[in-house]
Amino acid sequence: MAINWTCYLPSQAAEMTVHALFIAGGDGSRLRKSTPLPSSLLPRKPLMESVTQPGSPRLIDIVVSAVREAVHTLGTAIFPSDARLVAVGPPMDLPAGVECVREDPPMSGPASATAAGLRKLSGESGNDWVLLLAADMPEPLGGIEALLKAAQLQADTPDKPTDSAPHPSNPHTPSPDGFIAVAAGRDQPLLCLLRLGPALEAFAGVTGGSVLRVLDSLNLTRIDVDLAPAADIDTWEEAQTHGFGISEGATSWVSARQRVADVAHSIFTERLARAFTRTPQEGDVLAADVASPMPVPHYSSSAMDGYAVSGPGPWELLDAPAEGAQGRNIHRTGGSLGHGQALPVLTGSLIPEGTTAVVRSEHSQVTSSTLSLSPGRSVEPGADIRVAGEELAEGDTLLEAGTRITARHLALLSTCGVDTVRVLPELTVDLAFTGNEVITSGVPAPGEVRDAFSASFPALLTAAGAHIQRCDRLQDDPAEVQKWLASSTADMVIVTGGSGHSGQDFARTFITEQADTVLAHSVRCAPGHPTLLTTRTTSRGTQLIMGAPGNPLAAHVALHSFGLLAVLVASGQDFFPTQTCLIPNHFPPIRKDRIRLVPVALSSSGRDSRTGYPTADPMTRTNSHMLSGYARADGLLVVPREELTAGQLATYLPLDVPTPR
Repeated sequence: MAINWTCYLPSQAAEMTVHALFIAGGDGSRLRKSTPLPSSLLPRKPLMESVTQPGSPRLIDIVVSAVREAVHTLGTAIFPSDARLVAVGPPMDLPAGVECVREDPPMSGPASATAAGLRKLSGESGNDWVLLLAADMPEPLGGIEALLKAAQLQADTPDKPTDSAPHPSNPHTPSPDGFIAVAAGRDQPLLCLLRLGPALEAFAGVTGGSVLRVLDSLNLTRIDVDLAPAADIDTWEEAQTHGFGISEGATSWVSARQRVADVAHSIFTERLARAFTRTPQEGDVLAADVASPMPVPHYSSSAMDGYAVSGPGPWELLDAPAEGAQGRNIHRTGGSLGHGQALPVLTGSLIPEGTTAVVRSEHSQVTSSTLSLSPGRSVEPGADIRVAGEELAEGDTLLEAGTRITARHLALLSTCGVDTVRVLPELTVDLAFTGNEVITSGVPAPGEVRDAFSASFPALLTAAGAHIQRCDRLQDDPAEVQKWLASSTADMVIVTGGSGHSGQDFARTFITEQADTVLAHSVRCAPGHPTLLTTRTTSRGTQLIMGAPGNPLAAHVALHSFGLLAVLVASGQDFFPTQTCLIPNHFPPIRKDRIRLVPVALSSSGRDSRTGYPTADPMTRTNSHMLSGYARADGLLVVPREELTAGQLATYLPLDVPTPR
């Protein structure tokens, strides 16, 4: 999806179309070396959060907002239906309307990322403009505005020199290819505005190297900006100086999701080290790519019952069709043909040497030992021959690492002669459901509630790829809860109930006591605020523990937000991000610094004709203790503490996890 901005300065008639690329794929190695925090708490740079602003915006949120604010400040009309905002990096939760694309190969640097982002925009007009921006700039607004103003000025007065220094390759005239910010005498390659056409040409085929070196081939005008708009964050000290770090108290929902995914990736790495070889079975997760040990088909064969022929007919028939196999493999008969000769074949039969085509039985007639085509029939060279290797060559990849094997995959592996594969050990999950008031059958009396988890949680987790190792009901007894937790060796542990802060919340006490790292004491979301997320080391390795609330909707929100995400990533799948939708309703602001997760029905037939995004209609009966709205929903709408107005783009988390690849 693309955001087109048709830009007008109020006093000018010049028109521009501007897109934006956010380079968000760096590993932040300098930041990680300089921070005292555990790696499980430190996000990638673009996802670092402000600890001084309400809502804890991340660096990438700030850069995206700065682009939108700059366009709005310059009097720009924004048409969300045409917007093109592209983040280049691994899958992540992104602001509404922002696409995501990955550089190829991954982690190959900002020049490769720029090339990938530009390719994403290749269907747009070459006369469009593209803002190229780092996704880790804490104050980029002034620099973005300076670039847009310079482009507008040139568009209105193309023959008037600019006040900025021209590019060295063209010292006399303003550059038609774009503008690059200069701070303290240094060019800023990830703070520039480029013409799409020349940029696509310059970055074509780039798979590494320096962005600045590629930009040197373009005719760019240099625009002086202050240091602040060009600054980015490389070290922990710089992050703290700009007000970015780890918030005390409750953790934001997006940060909690990223931390869970990082821990889940560690679990995946540990499972990969324990991979083993066996006969493939449905549900196995591949630890390595599977290559075909042979070409497919592995020999040239007939695609029909009939006659293998050499050259044009009529042909001398060297043998009569076989009558009954009697245990013989008549498909291996083969043989050889001279010009003008024919031999009978069956579907799948080995083609005789010298065959130029197969004549179908129903298109032929035999007289004595002569084979002819039926009247009105013809045969082209190569007709009805399955050529060896036409589907796959030997060594081609059949299935990629991380694939969860299905029955269809088993058919492919068997056909290609693959008897063993390297697979991950099962991803195990232990479940415990607490509460003395919970009953498991019948209609509950006042003061009792029915068990809402022991059927749905295992089903949801199993569908995502987990193996339920234990599923137990526990009494609200401190000794029982503590003993159960201490005995668990699963990759993941989920406990419902007891995650709050009252004297009866034993699960929180013991989960916290046994934790190596607390990922989130609680999460700034509603429902699901009391969710507790921790890790510890067991005899098997890293274990992720989630203490979910006892209220039914709150617990299911926690499972979809964190538990299912962890299963996917720990199985080798990509991060499962939020997606964009259109909001037909107004959501007023709230005072508490937390997001709201609202079950919504997504209408594909009601997709907005301008954006292509589905419309998200809020369900009724969605309080934390209610499940009727959730049961009919398709996703969880992410509503910020600020208001959402009708017609605005927003994000949602799908309730259905991706189908295994």
